[in-house]
Amino acid sequence: MVPMSLRILAPPTSDTSEAPSLVLQCDARKYMFNVGEGTTRVSAQHRASNMRVDHIFLTRVASETMGGIPGLLMTLADGGRGSIDIHAPPNLLYALAATRLYARRDTMALNAHEIEVREPHVCYQDEYVQIHSVPLVPAQHRSLYTDIAEKGPALDVKAQLSSPKALRGSQAKAWYECILRDAWTNSERTSPGPARSAHLLPPPPVPYAPDGPEPGRQAAVLAYICAGHTQRGKFDAEQAMALGVPPGKSFARLARGETITVSRPVAWEQMDQDARQAWLRAQQRRDPGPAPMPVEDVQVASQEVVGASRAGPVFFYLHVPTPAHVEALVQSDAFAPYTHGANQHLAPEQRRTPHVMLHAAPQSVWDDERYRSWRQRFGPDCHHLLANRDVCADQLTYTSNAVSLDRLSELDAQVFAVPGHAEARVQVADALPVWPNMHVSLQPRGEPSQWQSTAPALEARAALPSWDAYCDMAKQVRSKAPVPPRTAAAGLADHLVFTTLGTGSSAPSKYRNVLSTLIEMPGDGYVVLDAGESTYFQLARRFGPGMHGWDGVGVDRILRDLRLLFVSHIHGDHHMGVARLLLERRKLRPTEPLVLVANNYTRVCLAEYDALEDLGLRDMHVFDSASLDWQRGDRTWEAGALARLERVCTAPVSHRMGHCYGIVLQHKHGWKVVFSGDTMPCEALVQAGQGATVLIHEATMQDDEAALAAAKGHSTIGQACQVAQDMHAEHLLLTHFSQRYPKLARIGAVAGVPMGIAFDMMRMTPAQLRRLVAGHGAMALLLDTEHESDDEEAKAPSPKKARRVHTSSTQFAHQYVLVSFTGHGEAPPSELSPRMASSAERSMSTCSMRGRLGRRPA
Repeated sequence: MVPMSLRILAPPTSDTSEAPSLVLQCDARKYMFNVGEGTTRVSAQHRASNMRVDHIFLTRVASETMGGIPGLLMTLADGGRGSIDIHAPPNLLYALAATRLYARRDTMALNAHEIEVREPHVCYQDEYVQIHSVPLVPAQHRSLYTDIAEKGPALDVKAQLSSPKALRGSQAKAWYECILRDAWTNSERTSPGPARSAHLLPPPPVPYAPDGPEPGRQAAVLAYICAGHTQRGKFDAEQAMALGVPPGKSFARLARGETITVSRPVAWEQMDQDARQAWLRAQQRRDPGPAPMPVEDVQVASQEVVGASRAGPVFFYLHVPTPAHVEALVQSDAFAPYTHGANQHLAPEQRRTPHVMLHAAPQSVWDDERYRSWRQRFGPDCHHLLANRDVCADQLTYTSNAVSLDRLSELDAQVFAVPGHAEARVQVADALPVWPNMHVSLQPRGEPSQWQSTAPALEARAALPSWDAYCDMAKQVRSKAPVPPRTAAAGLADHLVFTTLGTGSSAPSKYRNVLSTLIEMPGDGYVVLDAGESTYFQLARRFGPGMHGWDGVGVDRILRDLRLLFVSHIHGDHHMGVARLLLERRKLRPTEPLVLVANNYTRVCLAEYDALEDLGLRDMHVFDSASLDWQRGDRTWEAGALARLERVCTAPVSHRMGHCYGIVLQHKHGWKVVFSGDTMPCEALVQAGQGATVLIHEATMQDDEAALAAAKGHSTIGQACQVAQDMHAEHLLLTHFSQRYPKLARIGAVAGVPMGIAFDMMRMTPAQLRRLVAGHGAMALLLDTEHESDDEEAKAPSPKKARRVHTSSTQFAHQYVLVSFTGHGEAPPSELSPRMASSAERSMSTCSMRGRLGRRPA
């Protein structure tokens, strides 16, 4: 009997997605259902390895189910996986193709399977499980999916270069597959086809997406029925020999369920045990013996020697996002064989009723009378696990970061406050709310329990040998008088509030999420600088849900008052959270348009995803980063006025690819904030940011890794400090630390500029930064600098692998530029010079617990 179990990494909370990630494990093989934003980081928090995941199943193609797919795929590829399969409803190929500019590896093949939504059917099976997909399409949208698989002539790539948006059906599918073969190819497992040619292709055609004000909400959804195979009963060898069956091939035939004919002595029933054994041994040797006995042929049926079969375990993953999807669920015949009525006449071990149902459904669906009656059909022994934000407690998901904040709060309780959390708002009697790291054994059957986790508890704050010494140092820091500002502009800037939502590089870890910084401009709204994966969820956890949140200002108010969003470049750790951020903002129907500043590649990605889920791009002021150049840009004052600033300008910076920018924000009150993005020390940024009030600069590497920093296009801590001095900056905030320093990198002696070290969820003003300079020694005592392997960057790849994983700047500039520009009605140029590239980019620039444990709301 193969052991089978389920593991749910996290319930829906402020910092996790609506549709939980569930991992089914059968022996050593794993299957994952849904990959929302933050899945990789939640796995790191619980030390749940995903390297054995072979297949991923998505219930729908939308941000809440696949926002974490690009990050997970790159993590698996960098960890050595050779291939991965993804199964999902229509538009999967389009959604994956739309990530080609930033999510790609030549060490792993990606096999994408779009599941038809016409009828329920078996969408996957292997030696362990059989998985049925059941389409849940609201009645008013079913006609949209009837012709998706239409036939068409073979794709002629050359003939279609200038008009990919006209492709439909099988031609569009071939187009997507060509793009994906280029982006995800295992070079050691070459396959036939035009792989490595998709960089010549324009963007993919427009996907199938329903019309209406909420296309994402009405997209096709799949429910999954996952059933283990029926286990044959145990073969009874003694009983077989008692019937005259000699050991050997006949045993195997009986075990397979066959009926066989054996020859045995006529007097078999009168023979004693010893005589029978002697005869069977003789048959094995094919020795008739000294006195052959008369024999007769007797039929032996399998059921005479094989015990009763045992039904394999069954579980359902039911993602029912709206009441409009309920009718399709309750009317489906696919669930009929698993009801209590269809199985009650069978022996308990032969029943196929589900052991577990995971309901990813809002409370309005759970309370729907149709849904209530339907789920009661499956009998009293089914474990109903309910996942929504009403019944699940809003617990802290990333407790490693919370414990660090709790300990650092000895230095300043306002700067390092543990984020809020709350109890469940609704209690249900007929279901079990999902809790973190939930585990259920399917075979053998078991009760829901909590997986043994390595995540620390907040109560462990003082479990350190250096705790007392640290507290003494922290007390001295708190007693110091406030440090006055050096200039009038700095004094006015003391009202700015910087919230570092993510401070890590490359990939998330349990201590640091990928990069994002929020700036609050009192009276003038908010600015977001970069938005890596899960930025929206970091905002929701730090400030709380709704308009009022934990302390009067919630995530919805911040999004509504967001004035400017800047994305420095195309690397995924800087923008994979942008789509969800914009999606949530659009739901609030803000009155003032957002100013979005990004390079062409990022805007192409967003525009293509906007066809899948409406991000509200048409209602924004979209500026090309190059059009705001601090020396040549002609729209810097316009962008500033729209964002309630005086001037917004950019500076090209030196990363390992082109089209990377830093940004300079100038306010009418005289303060200036500069953000470097990813860069090596860059003279253009130094000149553009002269006299900065606050410089936010990346510090990916320690000072003893200058060569590695240069190779990767990053800065060391010491180099960032030198940039601040050359810029004559008044404050320096270091961020974007390598995940090889999960808590605190080694900081050398720094002179001249007050320097702050960013931690996730830290919230500080420039005045608080100046005072905390005296706390660097206490931080160093508290937080060790041991290297941890929380993600792929903690493990230095071999030179061979590093060459295969990273794309050089030269490759990027020439390989993708055609993809980016030919999808906007322009003829594909035969060769793209730097001047033409600049012109093409400009053409798109006008696209229009209270106390230690955190605060709890009343």
